[in-house]
Amino acid sequence: MPAKKQITKQMILEAAFSMLKSGGINAVNVKALAKELNCSTQPIYLSFASMDALRDKLSSLAVGEFLQAIADKNGEINLYGIKYVEFAKKEKNLFRFLFMRPNAFSELQDALAPIMRDAIAKLKGKYKIDAEEAHRLHDQLWMHAHGVASMVATDFCVWDLDKAADMLAECHALLVKKYEAL
Repeated sequence: MPAKKQITKQMILEAAFSMLKSGGINAVNVKALAKELNCSTQPIYLSFASMDALRDKLSSLAVGEFLQAIADKNGEINLYGIKYVEFAKKEKNLFRFLFMRPNAFSELQDALAPIMRDAIAKLKGKYKIDAEEAHRLHDQLWMHAHGVASMVATDFCVWDLDKAADMLAECHALLVKKYEAL
């Protein structure tokens, strides 16, 4: 009789992340994970104190994949660009997990805070505006990009990416117009 393979925490996390990507957070539960890994629920309970602990690890993986997806070739993160929408279109379940569930922002605040601070600092420097104005501009740009991405992620609107890119560029141009004149 062959020995049973040892189920590791990493194996559980990889299976859970795959399930999250393909079926959303509701697809990730102990019984489904055990079935996916062809094991009992015991290794899962021994590896993670709770589903919240597993979800925290999934959040870290999802944020990492999100940041990698929205970075340009130089590694610069752009919260306002078409890559944000592309991520929402390609990874609908990850996007929904990250941004469209109760308390998601408070859970992700530590991961997103440095990115938002950097984006605001860049706006402040580029347009020679104070921190309050830069924060307001950031919120408006991100809100628009996020709105387009949310509509794409939920199939509310079936826009091609060229149309979404044009919309983002036009909105960006209109919002920054007053700051470019300064």
